[in-house]
Amino acid sequence: MKKKLVMSLILLVAISTLDATDKRVQALGNNPYMLPGDDASIQLFPQRINDMNLIYFQDIHLANPNYLLVVGDSAKSWGFYGGSLQQDDYFNIIRSLGPRSAVRMGARFGITSQTEVDDDKETTPTTSEEKLSQTNIMVDLEYGVDTKEMELSTSLSFGLTPSNINSLLGLAPTPHGSFTGDYESGGSSTSAEGKSSKLSFALQVKARSNSGLFFFDNSYAVFGLAYQGGSSEYTSANTKLEDESDNQFAINSTYRVFNNQNLADDKIFLVYGLGGSLFFSRMSDEGKLSGSESTDTDMSFGLVAPILNIGLEAKLKYTTLRFGMERQITTLGFTSTKNVYVSGSQDDEDTYSTFSLGGNGAYSYKAGMGFNYGDLQLDILVNNTFWITGPQMIFNDLYGTLGVCADLVYTF
Repeated sequence: MKKKLVMSLILLVAISTLDATDKRVQALGNNPYMLPGDDASIQLFPQRINDMNLIYFQDIHLANPNYLLVVGDSAKSWGFYGGSLQQDDYFNIIRSLGPRSAVRMGARFGITSQTEVDDDKETTPTTSEEKLSQTNIMVDLEYGVDTKEMELSTSLSFGLTPSNINSLLGLAPTPHGSFTGDYESGGSSTSAEGKSSKLSFALQVKARSNSGLFFFDNSYAVFGLAYQGGSSEYTSANTKLEDESDNQFAINSTYRVFNNQNLADDKIFLVYGLGGSLFFSRMSDEGKLSGSESTDTDMSFGLVAPILNIGLEAKLKYTTLRFGMERQITTLGFTSTKNVYVSGSQDDEDTYSTFSLGGNGAYSYKAGMGFNYGDLQLDILVNNTFWITGPQMIFNDLYGTLGVCADLVYTF
């Protein structure tokens, strides 16, 4: 059965970066690594909890904002964060291990079981009993250290979660860990059973240094890999209706050089950087049923370079104005898809591939504002459609036409 590559696997590789893109970062070019002094660095390098005490709420315009609380003296700090990005009781805690190091741990654990008995004593008596069970385990560990010349961080994620039994979609709650069912109607009985599981693993290494290349004073590098494998089986009335296994593997690496500059007596802040990224991914999906087999394989790799980021921040009397730009160009790209289907004496094999060299890249522009009241900071990201349509509405599920996509930070 043909499946698309699950993009959440790629996101798993870069989850630390995505978690840290607050509204100030996005408005200055959408790269938290290029802003070491921003509180976004805490989720990139856990040892940064030694630098500040704060509480912030990210995406306060949504129903479930993310939060971060850091308290304690330097070298003895604690941090807690969670919210919509960490669902299903996924809780993260950060603990300082000294003035230059810290460890972060997140854990998720849950067991769910459900039994449903239906006894219908009408003209044709029917009886059914279904049992569902799920187990959800996720562990996320990260260690970070600051050597003065360089910040380092290594994170490891592992998860064992239930997957979908496709044959049951629409017939019972999903996803499933295991399923059993017994049915009786009109003197005849049938049974069904199924099981599914998914294993996830991710490793990421990050480094940020105060040395760079050419006229750039700083640099950073990120390397990550992720694997996800799953299987599902479903049998009804002694007939196997589903027997599938799939696995996905991804590698991503990034290197950039950048500068931060304060101008005009610290009233103007300028940040700019240049770099590139390499990625590789492979997905395989295999299905086996009585008399037929199918195997789908997708592979892609590419080079995204150059990647350009520019951000400008101006401090006025009552507010701070921000504007940023990012441009990514895919210099090299290759994708290959192979589909094999075997049924009895019939054999069908199809292969598709594309290759691209050079190309163009779209610009991404962001604008935002910051409002300070003492140690209280409100950061707003303005939706780009505001400049065309005007303030037609303030809130919706994501940005709203006015763009009140906002974070609230209090530093103490």
